[in-house]
Amino acid sequence: MKIRNVRQQHGEAGNALVEFAVSMVVILTLLFGIIDVGRALYAYDWVSNAARLGTRFAMVRGSSCSQLLGGCPAIQSDVVAYLNNNAQGINTNEIKVHTHCIVGENSFSILPCAPGTQVYVEVQYSFSFLSPLAPHSWLMTSSSQVYVSR
Repeated sequence: MKIRNVRQQHGEAGNALVEFAVSMVVILTLLFGIIDVGRALYAYDWVSNAARLGTRFAMVRGSSCSQLLGGCPAIQSDVVAYLNNNAQGINTNEIKVHTHCIVGENSFSILPCAPGTQVYVEVQYSFSFLSPLAPHSWLMTSSSQVYVSR
């Protein structure tokens, strides 16, 4: 009489390897999905904050600003450069910034804005997911406007 391994007696040879492979696929998919969602939330928060930072930068550096500030008066390229310098962990090639001054109800002008007008900044970011199961990209948009006081 031969003594056999317990697994071989029940025809279960290789089951542990298959179970490990299936469970690792599920666990790694969840792990990388959580990482992708975290990246997306970070980018979404950055986009909303970038619009506020851009309006503040353009508001402080309006057409009648003090020469003590750098980039005075601010034009659109100054706002874009400022936001790109504050983009840690963000792909700056995917950032689009639109700026203008709101002079009246339906009239707009380019930066720098005069006191009493509103500066408007819109930031768009095309976020790319790493996971092949998620959509390829997500266009995030945020805008902000504020009155120029000086």
